[in-house]
Amino acid sequence: MIAPHPNRRLLCVNLAVVALQAGCAWPGGLGGPPRVVLGVDEIARLVGRQFPQDRRLLDMLDVTLQAPGVRLLPDRNRLAAVLDLGVRERMLGGRWNGQLEFDSALRWEPRDRTLRLFQARVSDLKLVSTGAQVRTPAERLGAALVERVLEDMVLYTLPPERAEALPASGLAPAEVAVTARGVEITFSAAAR
Repeated sequence: MIAPHPNRRLLCVNLAVVALQAGCAWPGGLGGPPRVVLGVDEIARLVGRQFPQDRRLLDMLDVTLQAPGVRLLPDRNRLAAVLDLGVRERMLGGRWNGQLEFDSALRWEPRDRTLRLFQARVSDLKLVSTGAQVRTPAERLGAALVERVLEDMVLYTLPPERAEALPASGLAPAEVAVTARGVEITFSAAAR
């Protein structure tokens, strides 16, 4: 019997420590790559902490966004959300309430170890003012503005204790995928 190489044993121990600290799932046992799985309920909880949000757009509109309902779109590798919003036009005082549906890809930002929205696209925006439907051009403008607000929004930040364990283990986030189980962040050997 050949004894395992000491460095290989150390790597296995480090991987196990990272998996335990990060709450990683190990598909297929210890032979598979470590990954963090964020289920739809956890994503909704993490996103919900950031709402309500108040934003000013083009120095003309005050927009309030409420916590969204979140869905997984694994067939498109995207995340979808529906949120309620309120809009107040600052010069004339017009007010609208509505609902916004959007979907987004996800990307990992290594600089601050965050999972962020990427290529956010508004699929539907409905605004109502005192019972009357807002004209379509206003909805299109609103959708374009909201996409700018959503782009690069942080969904998840790797906790510091987990992030500190990664370099010692030689691992780095390699892939982000939306699956039926949730958003999966897969770790692999870091490029040197």
